[in-house]
Amino acid sequence: MAALDQGVGHGHIRHEGWVTEEANMRRAAYLEDPTQLDVTKRLLGIDGLKPTDKRHRCSDLATRITDPDAFVTAFARGSQQPEVRAALSTPHDHAKRPEPVRVPIADLLGRDGHQHCTGWQLEPVAGSMDVAINNRHAWRAALVEGRQPDVPHPAARPVPTFEGGVILFVVGHNKARDGYEIVTMYPQPQGYFPAR
Repeated sequence: MAALDQGVGHGHIRHEGWVTEEANMRRAAYLEDPTQLDVTKRLLGIDGLKPTDKRHRCSDLATRITDPDAFVTAFARGSQQPEVRAALSTPHDHAKRPEPVRVPIADLLGRDGHQHCTGWQLEPVAGSMDVAINNRHAWRAALVEGRQPDVPHPAARPVPTFEGGVILFVVGHNKARDGYEIVTMYPQPQGYFPAR
């Protein structure tokens, strides 16, 4: 964990077991960043890791690995996977970064490794995840502006299982901006791809 904390990444801060189920649900539903320690700013959706009060972003899914040992194991084993090594070894380009790498949870944590993963997904609105995401942003904006939202209250549901899922390794620029490092990693259920 100490080594992870030295980089620019945030995987261990947002996707490891210290984040509670409620905080994870609130991240998916309300864009509340669990890393934001100021309660007022958290309720306003202000990111805890970015300066100048930037708004927190989250796809339609917020996930975590519930056990710190499992998290570190997944990180250590994942960082040695050939596809992850190849992404990290990509010649550096200031304008872009390598594509994320998906590694099966079972390859990193064993056959029952999915039991260490939990998550919450935004509830679709009128059968559409895009509508739900747009409504969530409109709902958040109304609260920030101090007015009554004119869209439905966002809701999230638990991800039923991570069996057959993957750990997504996102590679980005390192602090020196002369190479790449793993900036985050988190579980995704089988067959999941972000709505946006």
